[in-house]
Amino acid sequence: MYCKIKRGERVIEAELIEFLINMILPSRRRKKKREEDWYGVVEEKKIKSDYSVAKYRCVVVFRTEDGRRIKMKVNDELSNRYEKGRRYHKRRGEDFPDAES
Repeated sequence: MYCKIKRGERVIEAELIEFLINMILPSRRRKKKREEDWYGVVEEKKIKSDYSVAKYRCVVVFRTEDGRRIKMKVNDELSNRYEKGRRYHKRRGEDFPDAES
């Protein structure tokens, strides 16, 4: 399925499926992750090179109680907050897990 828009001599074609994949699905995925509630232990921390321009250059890997591995991209400040082997709780509606008290 194509949506054609005429501009002078040129015809710009954009696939509807591509639009759905690029615009709608990522927002649904983010919403799903915000709605999750789990407990987990930090299994591993990875840091990309210093030359990275990405906002989130660190990855923290959590192992949940049910055995799933969850990878979260975080910035340097959040990365320092997570300790390997410590237990954390990701609450529904929050972006990142907090330390369990």
